[in-house]
Amino acid sequence: MKSANRWLLLVLSALAAGLILAPSGWGDLYNETDGQYGAAAKTMARGGSWLVPENDGIPRLVKPPLLYWAMAVSMKTFGVNAFAARLPGALATVAWVLLTFLFGTRMGGAWRGFLAGAILLTSLGIFTLGRIVMPEPLFSALIAGGLYCVLRAQDDAIRRQRWFVGFWICAALASFTKGPHGLLYPLLIIGGAVLLCPSARKEFRGLLSWQGALIFLAINLPWYVFIESKYPGWLGNLFFTEQLGHVTGSSAPATNYSIVPRWQFLFLHGAWFFPWSIVTLTVLLSSWKSLGRIVIRRPNFTTALVASWAVVILASVLLAGQRQDYYAMAMWPAAMLGIAALIENRSLRPAAITLSVLLAMGFLAALALPLLSPTILTGDTASVAERSTAWATLTNFDRSVWQSLRVTALWSLGGATLGAALAAGMTGRKQIFALVAASACLAFGAVGGMSVVSPYFSLAKIAPVLTSAATSETRLIYDGGLDSGSSLLFYTDLPVTWLDQNPKEDFVTRRFGIGRDLFLTSPQLAKLWKSGQPILLVTEKSKLLYWQSVTNQKMTQIAESGTQILLKN
Repeated sequence: MKSANRWLLLVLSALAAGLILAPSGWGDLYNETDGQYGAAAKTMARGGSWLVPENDGIPRLVKPPLLYWAMAVSMKTFGVNAFAARLPGALATVAWVLLTFLFGTRMGGAWRGFLAGAILLTSLGIFTLGRIVMPEPLFSALIAGGLYCVLRAQDDAIRRQRWFVGFWICAALASFTKGPHGLLYPLLIIGGAVLLCPSARKEFRGLLSWQGALIFLAINLPWYVFIESKYPGWLGNLFFTEQLGHVTGSSAPATNYSIVPRWQFLFLHGAWFFPWSIVTLTVLLSSWKSLGRIVIRRPNFTTALVASWAVVILASVLLAGQRQDYYAMAMWPAAMLGIAALIENRSLRPAAITLSVLLAMGFLAALALPLLSPTILTGDTASVAERSTAWATLTNFDRSVWQSLRVTALWSLGGATLGAALAAGMTGRKQIFALVAASACLAFGAVGGMSVVSPYFSLAKIAPVLTSAATSETRLIYDGGLDSGSSLLFYTDLPVTWLDQNPKEDFVTRRFGIGRDLFLTSPQLAKLWKSGQPILLVTEKSKLLYWQSVTNQKMTQIAESGTQILLKN
């Protein structure tokens, strides 16, 4: 690698370390996947089974265990805390960014690679969706790693088989992180690239081999065989009910949820790619005449692979019956490579001016928030269960939540506005670095904002009070399901009973009865409350009067976190 390329890679690595690794410990873990993965990894780190991930003593078998293992190792090294829980995902994100650099370097040189990596690194989605403890960052990095091995194999005949082995290892580990599409995605992407670039077909005849299949099976098969032998019928349920259920939109999967509509999913990507989505849109509008004169030629293999990468993943997500905000993250590097190719060597002054104006408007709105009419931002913040997607969250925050974000928004938007304004007065690479600095301000603002509003998504603030109030006879009950209350399992060591939930949704509980005693109905709670047994109940504030009427007793509130409260009898 040339010295100039090394310098750009070093700069990007330092930026990734500062923006991704440094703030990994900021803020509490949320509910949903944060708590589910965090709690299962904590159990492993403290002596639980490493083959059977558990939440609240119930096996959690909807995903393979690679991410749990990485988190458990991190927790054994750094302790059970938010930093240790997020570290594997943060390291995967750094690798993801650097792989984007390597792709860009092969497409258009080191500067293209730096630009694409910096765009991915400083996009808002990396600091919102990418910060969630879930398989996507590791899964996406492994997909990118496998595709990079294929790219290298295409022009390295001497070591082609070694690169093919690298592909199979990455695909196998991706599958061992999230599921079979860790192999299916890359194979479809490569197939699409070969269709776009038929001349590359002969180089990939050796990719599908018995050696590759053996590597894949050696990594994945033992765990699946073990779990199926321990819980007969699980494998069929996993593939035909759980995974195909998500593809077809069935309500059968245990992890069923309200889907994100297609238009909303695409619209939100303007937010996930912000502020580079604004830069891209402005360049397209200001340069449409010159872009219209571009002659479309048959792509080389690298371009074909990147185009297929974006199309295969995005199309599959849009066609799926169920989708969440983060389902297309694995194609983000391909999108950023496209953006980098579009804006490279173009004047970004109109884009920088547009961006600085928009950011300044946001800054002024945050500054004027206390002066806004009481009729604006009315209504109460929705319950945790009602804020299951990014869109539902943004549209269901009340005035006080936005007010709590004001200080963070002011310094973040202020710094970003200054960076974009400076970019407007610069040219060339200095302009790019100024835009990256502006984006970095927004990135830190996003991390800070997620920390500020964590009580609305996490029960970490309740946990110390809960632990001190509990005795050996106390029963902790959560008014809802494990998804919306999972942070309790990470921040406390108490078993949790789930109220008014269907235990039959989980295969292991339904078939083998494991954890059946951890489910209660409202009438059963009312009897327990009156029986004199010490009970701690976590519920929504809005349901306080309801529970008092059900139990016919006054309840004592001893803690609060966002819209949820902790009650005792």
